Amino acid sequence: MSKGRLRKLPVRRRRAPALTSERIADIVALVSRWKGRLTWEALCEAVARETGARYTRQALNNYVEIKAAYNAYGAKPTPAPEKRALSRTQQKIRDLERKVTELEAVRDALLEKFARWAVNASTRNLDEAFLDQPLRRINRSENR
Repeated sequence: MSKGRLRKLPVRRRRAPALTSERIADIVALVSRWKGRLTWEALCEAVARETGARYTRQALNNYVEIKAAYNAYGAKPTPAPEKRALSRTQQKIRDLERKVTELEAVRDALLEKFARWAVNASTRNLDEAFLDQPLRRINRSENR
């Protein structure tokens, strides 16, 4: 290293905390309240403002609920405001239709996961009777 020059150290960024079920629900609620055009970049910025933690598009896209909410919003985006505002009933119908689309996407993802589990279980010779066995009861009085 030459005299008088300092080497710049790389800036270490902190990893955003793991997404909890509460934080995922908050992000889904943020998408449902969204007005205008929704992009992954805009959503990441809004999440950073709301939570104080910066998540990438890839991180948000890994969660079925967030992905379903984003896709449901993209399927029927809120139109530009017209001269006449929507009545509360019309807005409620639009919100419920978006929620139905979102829940159908989550259901489809869970059905795909169940089918994958069924195939993986059958390749390991696990039959339905074995998989349907009840879980062992935990005796909590002994754990004190």
